[in-house]
Amino acid sequence: MPRTRTFGAATAQPFANDVLFHGHERSFIAYLLSGRNEYERFRHRVSEEVFSNPIHATILDAIDDVYDEADKINHVTVATRLNEKGKLPECGGIPGVIEISLATTSAEIAQSALDCMLDQYRARRAAKIGKQLAAGDLTPEQAQEQLSKLDRHTRGADKNWIDALNESVVTSNQLSALGLVPRKKLLGDWFCEGDLGFVFAFRGVGKTWFATAMARALSEAGALGEWQAPEKVKVLYIDGEMPPDLMRDRCEGLQASNGNLQFLNHEILFERTGKVLNIADRQIQCAITQRCIATGVRVLFLDNLSTLASGMRENEADSWELVNSWLLDLRRRKIAVVIVHHAGRSGEMRGTSKREDNVFWIIALDDAKNNDDDKRGARFVSRFTKPSRNTQEEVSTYEWHFVTEPNGEVSISHKMAQTMDVFLGLISDGVSDCGAIAEEMKISKASVSRMAKKAEGARKIIIKSRRYFLEEGAKNDRKK
Repeated sequence: MPRTRTFGAATAQPFANDVLFHGHERSFIAYLLSGRNEYERFRHRVSEEVFSNPIHATILDAIDDVYDEADKINHVTVATRLNEKGKLPECGGIPGVIEISLATTSAEIAQSALDCMLDQYRARRAAKIGKQLAAGDLTPEQAQEQLSKLDRHTRGADKNWIDALNESVVTSNQLSALGLVPRKKLLGDWFCEGDLGFVFAFRGVGKTWFATAMARALSEAGALGEWQAPEKVKVLYIDGEMPPDLMRDRCEGLQASNGNLQFLNHEILFERTGKVLNIADRQIQCAITQRCIATGVRVLFLDNLSTLASGMRENEADSWELVNSWLLDLRRRKIAVVIVHHAGRSGEMRGTSKREDNVFWIIALDDAKNNDDDKRGARFVSRFTKPSRNTQEEVSTYEWHFVTEPNGEVSISHKMAQTMDVFLGLISDGVSDCGAIAEEMKISKASVSRMAKKAEGARKIIIKSRRYFLEEGAKNDRKK
C-alpha cells in the first residue's frame, strides 16, 4: 500500500535525549502505538523529519511498515519490525519501545504534541532556509516560496474551510449523542479542569500565599479551608517575582513538598540558562505547553502577570491577544490556568476588561489586617468578583490568616467573613459608592446604607456626599 506523506525523509539532527525536550514526541509515538485507528488519525500529517529525536523517527518508520503489512500496531509488532531492520538496539531494545509505549497519552495529548512538534519543525526549517539565503544558495524569491510552502503544509492549509466546517458542524441531535466527557472538579465545586481564573489584590496583601496554598491542595488532594481537592493533580507554578530562597521557605512552611508540585522560578532560570521568561512570546508559550504535556501538568499558575508578560499594554484590549490565544489553547487541552495579578487604584483588577471575557472566575483578596488586633502574617478576605461558571451556588466569602510560626511552619486559619469586614475592605480598596459596594457584595443598597450607619457610629468610616471613607486612623494603619 503506497504511503501518502506530507514531508520527505528524516533530516533531523539528534538533540539531548531528555523527557523535558522530547516528552511531547514520546506521547505522540505512544498514541500511534495504541493501534491502527490511532495511527490512521495522524498518518497523513507527520513524517520522520518532524521529529527532533532520531529514535522517534526510526520508530515511526517501523510503525509505517507494520501498517503497510496490515498487521496489528502495538509495541510487540513494532519492536519485531525494528529487530528485522537491525534498528532495535538503537531504540533501546524491547524495554526502550515498551517504555515509550507507556508514556502518558490520549487523542487530545497526541494532537497537542503534534502541534508543538510542528512548531519546532517550522523553526528548524525556517532557520535552515535563512542560512541558505544568507549563503547565497537561495534567492529571496525562492526563500519566500519555501517558507510559504512550509507554512501551508504544517498548518493544514491544504484542507479548506468548507471541508473543515462540513466535518465539524453537528446537529442538536448529534450533539446530544456525542460522548462528551464532563470536566473534572479540581477544588471545591468552583474550580474545574480547563478553567482560566484570576486571583488579584493590592501589593503585600497575600496573593502568593493564597496561590501557593491552592497549588499545595491541588497537588496532594488536600483542602484549602472548606474547599477539597478530590484527587492529586500535577501542578506547575511559574514564579516571576519571588527570590527562590523565600519561595522555598514558604513552600516548606506550608509543607508543600511533593512530587506533583513543580516550580519554575525566574532567578533559577536565569542563573542556569541566562533566559528571561516572557509569556507574551510565542516560542516561550509553546515551550511551557510542551512542558505541561510532557509531565502531565493539569494546573498552571502564573505569578504574576506584570512580571511574567513583557511588551503588553495593560489597558489595550488588542494587546491582550498576545496571550489570550495561548490561554484558550491550554483550555482546549484541559490545562487549567490561575493568573495572579495586581489591583489598580480603584480596587478593581488592573488593565483591560477584555481579560475577563473568557474567565471562569475571579477572586479578589481584600486586606483585613486593619480590622483585627493580630497584625502578624497575611490576613485577608477572599471574595468572588466574577462568580464561578461551574456552580449555580454562591461561593462563600472567607477571612484567611497565614502566620509563619517560630519553627518555620505556616499555620492557616479561616472563617466565614463577616459582612462588615467585607464592607470595610471594599472601602479600604477605594470602592466608596453605595451602589458599587452593593454590586460587589451582591446585597441591596439599603443593606449597604444600614451597614454604613453602623460603621459610622463605631467611628470606622466617615460619610461625605453619600460616599464612604475610612476614618483617618484606619487610613494610617493601612499605610503602615
